Amino acid sequence: MIEQLRSNYVDANALTNQEINQATVVGLISKLGPGATIETKAESEKASPSRPFKTDLIQKQFGYVRLGSLAAQNLAQLDDALTDLRTKGATGIILDLRTMPPGSEFDLAAAIADRFIPKGKVLFKLVGSKQGSDRVFTSNTDPIFSGPVATLVSSDNAGTAEAIAGVLRSQIHSLIFGQKTSGHAVEYAHYPIEDRLVLKVAVSELVIPGSPPIFPDGLAPDIDVPFSKQEQDKILALTDDGGLDDYIFDEERPHTNEAALVAGRNPDLDAYESYQAAKTAQRNPKDIVLQRAIDFLTTVGIYRK
Repeated sequence: MIEQLRSNYVDANALTNQEINQATVVGLISKLGPGATIETKAESEKASPSRPFKTDLIQKQFGYVRLGSLAAQNLAQLDDALTDLRTKGATGIILDLRTMPPGSEFDLAAAIADRFIPKGKVLFKLVGSKQGSDRVFTSNTDPIFSGPVATLVSSDNAGTAEAIAGVLRSQIHSLIFGQKTSGHAVEYAHYPIEDRLVLKVAVSELVIPGSPPIFPDGLAPDIDVPFSKQEQDKILALTDDGGLDDYIFDEERPHTNEAALVAGRNPDLDAYESYQAAKTAQRNPKDIVLQRAIDFLTTVGIYRK
């Protein structure tokens, strides 16, 4: 086919070997999706914005932990937060991954998962194309918190966050709320191209035993919560420095009980559908993903009583 184009195209100068090679590379990269990209050197070396680690106790019973840009050297901060929330009587944890940087720090992901998963469990594997390159990550410590966990994700989440959310769902049945993640659940190698470009190639893939692949299509949430990126980013930025109370629906809702079950009704679902129909009338921004997680943990608490 290439030879036919080279021989017959009206402008022979447009099909030099260099032009054909460049077009072939561009076509291959476009087919590989998040598996390969070409970036400028500046883009490749650009640091992600630093976001604060944040913790709170919501409605006096649910621990909220936003990891932000938490790094391996700061894991003691997470330990202290989980211990403090447990001491204050938190019955469930909301783990917010939505502001995590889009990196592939899988050692960090395993260390964070350690705080919730029993010791000795296989968390995930990094499976490479070369024989003997696979790496297995196992939980090494006893969990600090062992109650129900709700995990919040966004479409920007990649790599590290995808590993945390996926393994918590696999090992402790954490429910995931939000939007499908980016699918960048791979480890990349970087290859310089001339002076200003960098080729990023996926060389190993995150595999969670017993779970569907995350690469390349992304991690699908258990509860899909449509939420515009603009509004969600705005709320997350506002709550980086301020409290959460103004962005949570503080209202009493009906819950499933024995009478409702006998009548074949689901008050939780009815209330949620009513909210969905009326939410466009809300004047103040609300963190819908966070509220859905609170609803879930509230329901779990009711059934545990």
